[in-house]
Amino acid sequence: MIEQMRVENKKIGHLDLDYQRVWVKRCEKTKSNLLHRSVHVLTHMKILMPVANKTPTQSLAFEASKLQLLGELGINVPRVIGHDEQFLYLSDTGIDLRSYFKKNSLSNKQRTEIILKALRQLARIHNAGNYHAGAQIKNYTIDDSGVVSAIDFEDSFDDKWPLIDIQFRDLFLFLLSFNSLGNPDIYAQVIDSYIEQTDNIEIQRRLKQTAERLKPLLKLLGFFAKHNHLSHDIMGVYTLLYFLSTLD
Repeated sequence: MIEQMRVENKKIGHLDLDYQRVWVKRCEKTKSNLLHRSVHVLTHMKILMPVANKTPTQSLAFEASKLQLLGELGINVPRVIGHDEQFLYLSDTGIDLRSYFKKNSLSNKQRTEIILKALRQLARIHNAGNYHAGAQIKNYTIDDSGVVSAIDFEDSFDDKWPLIDIQFRDLFLFLLSFNSLGNPDIYAQVIDSYIEQTDNIEIQRRLKQTAERLKPLLKLLGFFAKHNHLSHDIMGVYTLLYFLSTLD
């Protein structure tokens, strides 16, 4: 299977060893593209800060070290079983939440409970003085027992970026990533729960501030929304920004 991953240049695969599934991850270089970096330079928006440039070897070493650290802190993450020059070998933590939501017919209450479980892991990471860097809902898993874990920690940031800004970016990406569920009530529950768990009372002001800075985009999206000219994903962006603009 490893040779097949090398030939096909696959990023993720799995092995079954001693009746246990082991996930195999090919580590890749991390880098924000030129457009991303250019837009950040022009807008100075914290949510668009570029990730640090790392080689595949550096990316592998960083993720392995971070998983070990977070695991020792009691945060639900895959256990590093081993690694070589190209691959990380990780314990099985289940199916990613984006796929889980697609495959299962869940009520709004059930989805919200799972999202709040994922948020709990993000809040624990932040309370430990760390960050995720890829906090979208696709980067959390759920196993057969309902345990939610955080995955995919290859991205990092240059030391010049304040931790509080990176954590803000985490929460914004987290909110944005489940906008396709189409239930604005979830946004309020997530924000309130995050503040309760982290005591970061400034986060609500910063979220509203971001929506204010994006007001021209919000107005443009609102115009197209009235005429049903927005894709499902872009409509989700509009829904989130509109909600954030109404925060006290």
